[in-house]
Amino acid sequence: MRALPPSPHTDPPRPRERPVNDVAGAVSRSHVRLRLEAVYSSLTPASQRLCDFILQNPEALLQMTITELAQAAGVSDATVTRLCQSVGYLGFSEFRVLLARDVSLTHPHVIGELKATDAVENICDKLIAGSIASLSDTRHTVDLKSLQGAAEMIAKARRVDVYGVGGSAAVALDIRHKLLRLGIPISAHADVDIMMISSSILSEQDVVIGVSHTGRTEPVVAAAQRAKLGGAGVIALTHNAMSPLAKASDFVLSYSAKPTAFSNESLTGRIAQLVIGDILYAMIACSQYERSSHLIDQANDLANKRRIKTVR
Repeated sequence: MRALPPSPHTDPPRPRERPVNDVAGAVSRSHVRLRLEAVYSSLTPASQRLCDFILQNPEALLQMTITELAQAAGVSDATVTRLCQSVGYLGFSEFRVLLARDVSLTHPHVIGELKATDAVENICDKLIAGSIASLSDTRHTVDLKSLQGAAEMIAKARRVDVYGVGGSAAVALDIRHKLLRLGIPISAHADVDIMMISSSILSEQDVVIGVSHTGRTEPVVAAAQRAKLGGAGVIALTHNAMSPLAKASDFVLSYSAKPTAFSNESLTGRIAQLVIGDILYAMIACSQYERSSHLIDQANDLANKRRIKTVR
């Protein structure tokens, strides 16, 4: 690692209680669109229909009354009020004012739907634009205090277990690979039975990282809940800040994701998950700079010995 001044590191008491399911705490008040996207999968069908209308017609909404919006979306006035309050606003008036600010700061990257007629360059442009927008929005979505708390919790843990299935299993393995380089005792599990056994033996000295885009992957949620009952710290890496996984966690690391065709779980979300893993890795490395530098250099030296030598 390149030499940088060491960062001061304090060791505050391990946080055990934190309000979860707090979208307002995770996303700036002016980022209305990000708040709506973060809770979308947890909404009722009527609220999802309203949310779809708002996300597709933000400029038109700015000229509407609450009754006009309700009629346009095919819902009741009460549904509009409930949606506004569920994402942290007092009511429709505050929601509309902050949405106007949000519209003026719309992300410059235009993301179109994938089509059967798309050429290779169109597919590349759309997916890359989606990834760029997702990462830019994630900067506003992820809660910095939660990142700090999660990094400190991991650094002090006797043992860290990461749970993820399907596409999230690859993210769990990537987190394991990075944190293992820092000397953190960590395992990654994708097998449901192993998750069940692992989570049942964890204690207050241990930490679980649950990776689930929806936050509703039953084996991951059940393992996180079981570990929490045993006293372990729980960190959720999820797009859904109101999900069951988020509710079971001490710290919620939420990210933005742009939906793409041919994927129920956003491809861009996977990249955001990996970047948050990188951020945790860098934060822990900086907090224990000298030790981390030594361990990383040692790992790099071992990796170099396995590489095929260049023939000149």
